Order: sequence, then structure tokens, then C-alpha cells
Amino acid sequence: MKELFTIDTHDYNPDGRVHVRPSARAIIEKNGRFLVMHSRKYDYYKFPGGGIEAGETPEQALIREVREESGYFVKPETIEEFGRVLRRNRDAKDPDAIFEQQNYYYFCEIGDERVPITQEDYEIEEGFEAVWVECLFALVRANRHALRSGGDPALIEREMRMFDLADEAARKRNFEREETQAIKALSERKKDDTDGIVPDYADMLAFVGETLEPVQTEGEGGVGAHKLEFGYSRFEHTKRVLGWARRLYDRTPDKTGLRYEDLMIATIFHDVGRAVSAVSGGDHAAEGAPITRKYLLSHGYPEDRTEYICGLVADHSCKWRMTDPDIDRTLLMLMEADLLDDMGVLGLVMDSMIVRGRKKNATFYDCYNHYCRYTLPMQKHSPMVTPEGRFFWDEKTEIVERFVELLHRDITI
Repeated sequence: MKELFTIDTHDYNPDGRVHVRPSARAIIEKNGRFLVMHSRKYDYYKFPGGGIEAGETPEQALIREVREESGYFVKPETIEEFGRVLRRNRDAKDPDAIFEQQNYYYFCEIGDERVPITQEDYEIEEGFEAVWVECLFALVRANRHALRSGGDPALIEREMRMFDLADEAARKRNFEREETQAIKALSERKKDDTDGIVPDYADMLAFVGETLEPVQTEGEGGVGAHKLEFGYSRFEHTKRVLGWARRLYDRTPDKTGLRYEDLMIATIFHDVGRAVSAVSGGDHAAEGAPITRKYLLSHGYPEDRTEYICGLVADHSCKWRMTDPDIDRTLLMLMEADLLDDMGVLGLVMDSMIVRGRKKNATFYDCYNHYCRYTLPMQKHSPMVTPEGRFFWDEKTEIVERFVELLHRDITI
């Protein structure tokens, strides 16, 4: 298990005997809330869990401690390692000794059943109660105030730091879970193409991610480089464009000429050529076609369909063709999805990062100036052709206009 951090108070005799007491602690989230233990006496919070008894594994201790403290049953199959924290301080029960504790933290889930709690004497004395909270980070401040309450300072500080780490980790886990479910949902839809091949979008994304890994986060560019001036992930861009392609397809009532599976596949591969063009300096769209072709043919796709998808990949950068009345509808949808990314709220955030990268002591006016000179004009110039594309673009434009308007109000007297 990875080490998260160490708390060492150095208030003990380094030559004193060491009292070792490992523990297991649970990070439990359910319906958007987290289960924590609150000390009514000292008004601080901690994750449920406690000492590992002789002969117990950390996982067994976790299940037992959560049940005893809160009454809830941990589902063993959901236990997942998060990290460990080493705590060293003077032993409260033996001032001449060192208290050393490895705290093992796990993410896990609980069932709905609950039994009466069986807390230890010190837990009863502190008035521990199981409570549900919506935000772990909010408990950081609560524990900071409790450091002067008379409770165990090393324990309170440990949990304060763990709330911060667990809050960030839980948000990331939830985001990745939503992304995984969205990718799975792409494959569960009714398809327009029936050649007997079921696309494995997750495998395709994994392949593209591995291919783009050397250039996922691009380095700094020169003047006018815009998004290349900070860490910009081409793979994250690919996943966002995939979301826009799905939204455009869903909103389109007349799907004549649209090829859903081919659109999804071409979107996944549309920027894979960046892995080659970053070195060769060539056209990334053209470089992506042979990579796409090799993958699809090796996975049993017929040549005619493979060539069609490769054509989408090779032509997606030819945005000047968008106004051609005879353009392939699937290609047009890919182009619009590609352009919808990096705009709107995402564009505002990205441009704020650009301003901060260009000017170390950037001010709110610097950001406002950049929005007026670059962000807003770009947003107002809509390249969308279809009603569906214009709907999303106009929605983004309205948000940017309103944001800049309110920012102007906030920074002026």
C-alpha cells in the first residue's frame, strides 16, 4: 500500500520502547455523502475504523471496526486500498514510550442494514457518533479549530490531512466512474451498422491513450500558441470530443446518412496522428489514418468500412469543407464536435490558464482583457452548420457573454 504521509511529533525519547498499534480506517461514500465519526466532546471528525487485533488482517479489522463504531456492514468485495499514514508520538499511556501506528485507509461500501453499536469506553467518553457529511474538505476547517479543543492533536491533524486527500481522490474516482459508464453506454445503443462486429470503444480509447501518451501533455509554445502554452492533453480532448459527437447525434432528429458506430470510432481516432506529427511535423489528420487503418484491420473490420473511417480521420481537419452542401453528414458531425470542444466555459478556464502562464502576476483585468480580445470574438464567430451544432454553440456563447459582462461589473468601481 502506498505511503501518503507521516506525522511525527518528535515529542518522545528516541531511545524509548516502541508501542506498535496498527489500524484500519474506512472511507465510505453513499448517495453523495460520506460516513465519518464525530466527537461531541472535542468537536472533531475522523474516519471510522480502529486498531487491528492479533490474528486479524487489515480488511477484517476494517469490517469489524466499522460495524462496532457505526453499526453498518462493510461489503468485503468493495474494499479497495487507498494508502497508509505513519504516526509517531509520545505514548499517552506511557510517557517513556513511543506510540507508533500504521494507519491503513481503504475505500469501501456498506449495505443498508444496521445493528446496534458496541463502542469502546474512550469512544463513549468522547461521545462519538456516526454522521453523514456532504463534503470531506469542509471537515478540514472543523478539525483545524478542534486542534485547540483538548483532543489528541496527532490524531486530529492526521484526519484533517486525510479529509483533504480523500476528498480529492473520491472526486476523481467518481469522475472516472462516470466516464467508464458513459463509454459503456456508447456500446449499448442501437447501431446503424450491422456487419457483425461489436466495437470495443474502451479498448480503442485505451489504444489511443497509450499511443498519445508521449504527447498527451504538450509543452510550452511560442506567442500565439494558445492552448499549447500549458499542459494540454490531446487524449482528454479526444474524450471530450467523443462526448460532443454523442450529444450532436442524439439531438439530430433526422439521422439519414449518419453512421453512428463509424462516427464514434473516427472520433476516438481523430487525433491519434498527433503521436507521429509531434515528431515529424506533418499533418496529424493524415498521419492518423494509417494508424487507424492498422488497428481496425487487425480487429477484423472489413476494408471498405475501414477506409471510410480512415477517410473521416484524414479529412476532419479540413474545416473549410463544412459549408459544402454535399459534405458527408458523419464527417460534418465529427468536425462540429471537434470545434465545440475548448469553447464556452472550458474556453474561459483554458484562456485563464494561458493568461496566468504568460504573465506571472496576472490581474483580473489581464484576464478580462484577454477574454475581450480573444475569447469572446472567437466564441461569437460561429462555424456551426447544422441546427444541432448551432444550438450548442449559441448556448456556449451566451454563457461566455454573460461571464465577461459580470466580470466587467466585478472589476470596475
